[in-house]
This record gives sequence, structure tokens and C-alpha cells, in this order.
Amino acid sequence: MSKLTQKSSKPKAILKKSNNNRFTLTRIREVLLHQQRKVESEIKDLEKDDPVLMNALAESSEPGTDSWMADVHTRAVAAKASLRHMLEGISKALQNLKTGKYGKCERCGKAIEKQRLEVMPAATLCITCSKKTSKK
Repeated sequence: MSKLTQKSSKPKAILKKSNNNRFTLTRIREVLLHQQRKVESEIKDLEKDDPVLMNALAESSEPGTDSWMADVHTRAVAAKASLRHMLEGISKALQNLKTGKYGKCERCGKAIEKQRLEVMPAATLCITCSKKTSKK
């Protein structure tokens, strides 16, 4: 993987000027880009393997094929929706890196913990707000 440099965006929420923090942002950006490629690939694989979209299976008249196709298609649609949601979060995190908004909790506005962002780079809530949300 190539080394990516962070240009003018300096997310104030988790970083102050230091080489260590630039490395952290660069690493987080690399992880996000890797996750983005992986999720996009998984979506393509699901679309390729969806029996409803396959012409050969659509013409099959074997008993039970229709219900199997419907079941597999339903699961594929649900999985694709979940992956698209993940992709939106990743894209939002990458955009926030560019604009300097990365690392700020969407609910309370405080800094998201650095360790949380290293483990969950697309996180949009700090641990405190995330716990409050999960209790509801």
C-alpha cells in the first residue's frame, strides 16, 4: 500500500500538530480506503451471485427453485443494504478527513477517543454517546 500524505486538513478534534498524529491520520485514511475497496468488492460479489440476476437460473423449472431463489435474493438484498450503509459511513469519514471534521462526535461535539478511531475509523460518536444510543 502506498504512503498517503495528509494535505491541508488538520482535524482539530483528535489532533494537534505532530508527526505522530499525521502518521495516525495517514494510517486511518489507508485503513478507510482499504475498507472501502473491500466493501465495494463484496457488493459486486453479492450482485454477481444473486440468482434473481442470473439468466440461467431464472429459466429453470425445477421444483423449489423459485422459493430458493427468493430466499437467496432476499438475503443478498439485505446484505447489500448493510454493506451500502457501511460504505456510506466510510465515505463520510473520508470526506471528514478532507474537510478537517474527522474525529468529532456528531452528537455532543467532543473529540472521539483516538483509540476508538484506530479500531473503528468510521466511528461518528464518542464512546459516551455511543453507549447512550445503544441503551435506547
